[in-house]
Parts: sequence; C-alpha cells; structure tokens
Amino acid sequence: MKKLNFKKIYCLISIIFLGSCCLFYGFRFIKLYIGHLKEKNIEKNSVVKVIKETNKNNDYFVEINNQYYFVGDADNNYLRYSNIIWRIIKINPDNSITAISDNSLTSLAYGEKTEYLESNINKWLNKSEKEYSGILENQINLPGEFLQKTTACLDKIDTVSNNPCKDSNGDNYFSLLSTIDFANIGKASYLINNEDFYLNNINSENEVWYITNDGKLTISKGNDIMGIRPVITLKANIDYIDGDGSKKNPYTIEKDKSLFGSYVKLGNDIWRIYGIKEDKVKLMLNDYLKIDGTNVTHSYSNNNFYHDDTVGGSLANYLNTTFYNSLPYKDLIKEEYFSNGYYNGSNGFDYATALKSEINTKVATLSVGDIFLNPSLNNYFTMTATKENGTIMYTTQENKTLYGKSVQTKLSIVPTIIIDKNLLKKGNGTIDNPLETE
Repeated sequence: MKKLNFKKIYCLISIIFLGSCCLFYGFRFIKLYIGHLKEKNIEKNSVVKVIKETNKNNDYFVEINNQYYFVGDADNNYLRYSNIIWRIIKINPDNSITAISDNSLTSLAYGEKTEYLESNINKWLNKSEKEYSGILENQINLPGEFLQKTTACLDKIDTVSNNPCKDSNGDNYFSLLSTIDFANIGKASYLINNEDFYLNNINSENEVWYITNDGKLTISKGNDIMGIRPVITLKANIDYIDGDGSKKNPYTIEKDKSLFGSYVKLGNDIWRIYGIKEDKVKLMLNDYLKIDGTNVTHSYSNNNFYHDDTVGGSLANYLNTTFYNSLPYKDLIKEEYFSNGYYNGSNGFDYATALKSEINTKVATLSVGDIFLNPSLNNYFTMTATKENGTIMYTTQENKTLYGKSVQTKLSIVPTIIIDKNLLKKGNGTIDNPLETE
C-alpha cells in the first residue's frame, strides 16, 4: 500500500485555493472595472449622474435585472420635459432614462383584437406614413435631441410577472408602460393616479392589459376609451439644468423652453398651448370658463352634434358671440378649422375620423384625438360625437375615460382658440411667467 504524499496533496490544495481566489477576485475586479468605466462615461453635469448620486441610499431606488428602478411610493422621481411632468421609471444599463407621463395626455380606445404596433394608440404617439399619425411626436420638444428610441415589449402576457421581455420593438420614440415594468415597480406605487390607463401588452386572447384608477391590473377588449400615458427614453448624458426631483421642483433638462405646453396670458386669462401648426398656436383655457369666479355651464345644442355658431342657443353660438365679444383680445383670435367629427367602433376607433371632419369657427372646444394638458379639468363637452350625426357627445371624466352625454345636458366649458405664435413676445411660458403679447 502506497503512502500518502502529503506534500503533493498540500500543493494541489494550495493550487486549487489560489486558483479559486484568482477567479473570484479577478471576476470582481472585472465587474467593478466595467462598472467604473460605465460611471466614467457619465458626464459630470448629466441628469443621470445627479439622479444616481442623489438616490444611492434611497430605499425606493433599487437594482432589478441590471436596471435601477424607482419603486413603490417614490416621490423624488419627477422630471419636466416639453412642459409635461414625467415620472422617472428606471435608469437602463446604457444610462438612458425611461419615464412615464405623470398624467394621461389624451383618452383613446386601443382597438379590438389588435397588437400594439398596429393600434391607434401607437399611431397617435409616433409619426409614420399613416394619416394623422404622430399627434404627440409632432408637438414634443426636439425629440431627436433629447430622446432615443424606446423599447416596447410585445410579449403576449397571460400571467403578469417581472420575467424579462422576449419580443420587443425599438423603432419609435414613444410607447406605453409594459406589464413587466409595472410588476417591477409594484402595485402600490407612484403609478397609481386615479386614472384608468392602458399598458402596451395584450394576452393570448388579444385582450389589452390596463390599470384601473384604484390600481388594479385587469384586461379590456380594447373598445374602452381610457387614458394614454406615454413612455419615453431620454438619451444618456442629457444635461442637468435644475431641480431635485420633487413634485414642486422636478429635474429639468432643457436650456430653451418648449413652446408646446407653454402657458399664455391674454388679458386676465391663462391659456395653454396644446398644439402648434406652422405659424399658429392652438390654445385651451387653463380653467373652466367663469364669470365673476363662477363656472359657466351650457348645453351643447338642441338636437345635433354640429358646432354651428350661427344657431342661437347652442354652445358654439354662445362661445362665438357672448364669450368672444367679452374678450379684450378678441382681435387676436383667428377664424380657423377645428375638428367636429365622431368616434366609435364602426371605424375601429380611429381618432382620425374625428379629426378630419372640420368646421370653420373662432372659438371651439377640444376634440377626441387632441392632446389634453390640464388633468384637473373634467366633465366638459368635446366636439366629438359618439356616432355619425349623433346627439350624444363625448365628455371627459376624472378617471380619464370618455363618457357620452346628451347634447342638451348643461356642463362646464373649456374653450379653445387659435392665434399667431409670432405675437408671443414676452415671458418664458411657465405658469409664473407666461408668454404674453407686447
């Protein structure tokens, strides 16, 4: 029987031990070095650097699958871009920032038996060759400078989990929140804002996931009209200008203010720019129409959906006579075309149907397909009927669903007008320093 050679055994064990140490610490060195290189690639004055440094000890800022998420009740992830308030969802491995609008920017149906890329929501968000596409992209401030393409998860989801997405598309700037990101952030979180809003995933039955106003995750056939909260991805190393991420002082990234979304003061009234077309700006009143501090209510018409400002007793007539003549700045208002169509399942809930039917007038109201910028305003008439030649008009609700009401119902009023944008010479467009004419 051979004697054990303890010297050889000791050498073998030593070699294994040293080799294991080299592998372990070598791997850690490589990981830390790569992480160091990533951090070095973050520019000193970038907003992502500020966010990471400010939140490194924040319990609501956690690493999940190599991404840093704001989760739960995080309250310091507010960001202002293009005069819209966003909530930062996560920082991606490439240091780009994914964010979702704090409130819905419009209300639309997803469409029945439709995948996300073919949905009317994707068309509304992103420019393409389709008619009336890119309603949001056409208005947002310099998307090519501030945004990179956002990855939209296209997985069909039957059971919601935070498993990584398998099928995705990254061709567009705007998307909707995925069920995966929702699962990572948590049900009781900053995402819940008393609005019903769509996600971008469907299930195997081609039904659409959405979040209810009280935070429940459920499904729709796609024919429900509810809130649309766009998701964007900011480029890595976008400059940090100001802000601490709080609601009162959100992170800001633009040196030059966006015209879209700006506040405008005309006389004693505050309006907001909800659309820009060539040399004109579309303005919606930033409050309900009031007289001596009291909301004015008015029926839409006696028997039809047409915005006919020549018919006495109609909302159109009231806006273009009594209201218009009361304005000290009425000579600035242009007579232009406003949308006055219908919207329903007979045309696949294509908002283009509502927008392409137009009527010439000076004072109007918003239409389905427009961008709605003040989330505190609700229960007012749009100029869109529930069916062709109908007598039921869509009205906005607090949870951002649209609800049909008879044209004879009396509701509050949110007027819209159009003026020449070159008239706006003073101010920077904030609520405290609105744009004004000379």
